[in-house]
Amino acid sequence: MTKPSAPPAEDVQSWFAQAEGHYTRGEFDDARDQLHRVLRVVGDHPAVHHLLALVEKQRGDGGATRMAFERAAALAPSDVQIANNYANWLSSIGEPEAALRIYDRALAAAPQFHAARYNQALLLQTMARHDAALTDLDIAAAAQPDQAKIHAARGASLLALRRFGEAAAAYDRAVGLDARRVVAVHGRAVVARERGESDASARYRQALALAPGDREIGLGLAEALEAEGDREGLAVMAALVADSPEWWAGQSILARMRWEAGDGAAFTAGFEAALAQSPATRDGWLAYASALAAADQSAAAADAAAAGRAAAGDDPLLTLLEALHASEAGQIERAERLYDSLPPDMPGRGIHESRHRLRIGDFAGAGRLIDQARQAAPWDTGLWAMTGIVWRLLDDPRADWLLAQPGLIAVQELPLDEDDLRSLAACLRGLHRSQTHPIGQSLRGGTQTRGRLFERDDAEIVALRQLIEAGVQRYWQALPPVDPAHPLLRHRGVQPRLSGSWSVRLTDGGFHVSHMHPDGIISSACYIAVPPPAAPGDGWLQIGGAPDQLDLPLEPLREVEPVPGRIVLFPSFCYHGTRRFPKGERLSVAFDVIAG
Repeated sequence: MTKPSAPPAEDVQSWFAQAEGHYTRGEFDDARDQLHRVLRVVGDHPAVHHLLALVEKQRGDGGATRMAFERAAALAPSDVQIANNYANWLSSIGEPEAALRIYDRALAAAPQFHAARYNQALLLQTMARHDAALTDLDIAAAAQPDQAKIHAARGASLLALRRFGEAAAAYDRAVGLDARRVVAVHGRAVVARERGESDASARYRQALALAPGDREIGLGLAEALEAEGDREGLAVMAALVADSPEWWAGQSILARMRWEAGDGAAFTAGFEAALAQSPATRDGWLAYASALAAADQSAAAADAAAAGRAAAGDDPLLTLLEALHASEAGQIERAERLYDSLPPDMPGRGIHESRHRLRIGDFAGAGRLIDQARQAAPWDTGLWAMTGIVWRLLDDPRADWLLAQPGLIAVQELPLDEDDLRSLAACLRGLHRSQTHPIGQSLRGGTQTRGRLFERDDAEIVALRQLIEAGVQRYWQALPPVDPAHPLLRHRGVQPRLSGSWSVRLTDGGFHVSHMHPDGIISSACYIAVPPPAAPGDGWLQIGGAPDQLDLPLEPLREVEPVPGRIVLFPSFCYHGTRRFPKGERLSVAFDVIAG
């Protein structure tokens, strides 16, 4: 019997072209069937397996997609388009490390294949590896300087790295190449808001015109207007929340904005209306209770958590929140009962119940809870703050190692004359635009600036930043040697850098409650203007005491007189607060320092 002859090559090419047509038209089942027909005739071929992988990807068959990509890559290991598409798919299904290996293979075979380099950079961004992403994007931008998407992606990584000036330049380049690229216009607006640029809200309006209804851009506009002292920001935020009343993060921001605008009586009205419509929403009750607690309304916060348990079902997180705020409100028996009902190993219980144990004088119990919590999160700043308090109360000698080593608390005088201080004070006063102290912050009886103060380009602030950076370096060099077990000194071998920065203006009896800074390793106070004291100790900074609400027999480690031009630096895990000035204005600058 005669063996059938193979079909002509032109027929096979026609079949493949038909499969491509099916794929283009979205006829993925037909495309798959046609490609399998081709494979039965010609055997393995990388182009056929590659297209089959793309088809199976569209059909949602992950196993078949992986098999086809792997076969295509094995048949053509140097084909960079196959590698790029395979890596893109691996990235999309949550296998980033595997995707990076495939991108590396593609770029090793063809270093100038910048599509893969760009895609790899985007993946690195999602992994928060922005330095590595920037390396790829810099190469791609040098090779393709007219690609707006590359400059926009560079802006995103530079923004994440807090290199705001460079981020602004990258976004400006992207917008110059493509004025309708939303991510670039929006990113540039974010930079403007962070740096306190005068046109931040205008930039957000441009972004919103390109993407009407985008909630993230709308939120940015509201916050930019608020920072500019424009009450329209509150209206914009209220409209966003009205459109999405169960957007609980938005409700929290609206409550904060209403509070800072002086509307304390009704600052949580949005929460209350939304929860009346959707009472069984646990996350809404959690956010509502937290908003009340941030405004020092602990009893109301505990009652809100209890109402949430009744409406949304008994929930451990709501129980923990009720226990925490009941204790803060002095409702000790209620708190005890609630803590006893919680699982012993519940995340978050240790740090919160330790405060309760301290409040009732059970210092040893608080210590056990803190030790257990620190085993799970050994470098949590809040846990180290409580550790220091417990060790001092228990006369544990480790307290001196943690808190009292020479150089941990330092006072410096900056070279600022009276004219410098007057100019700085005038500049800072112009940035204080809210009506009352921010919700959830430590100050009482004053205001706090928004954004990143040290990213502004005002000449006075630029000069102050330079002096403070030099002061931080002096502090860093004078610290004890590196100690891998110490929460601050373990960073001694790397360079410190400024992080968040802001100004505080306190008036007529204003003060700071005792608090700590969870996001830094070093915190600060720099005094620009202070009123004359009515009595010795008025307005002094107290470092190393305990939170005021705990009413503990613990004196501060150090008290520092506020003097214009003076800067105080100390570990961020030290609780600190201030005494009141009876009257007058105290104007200061504060910032956190992070490692690396």
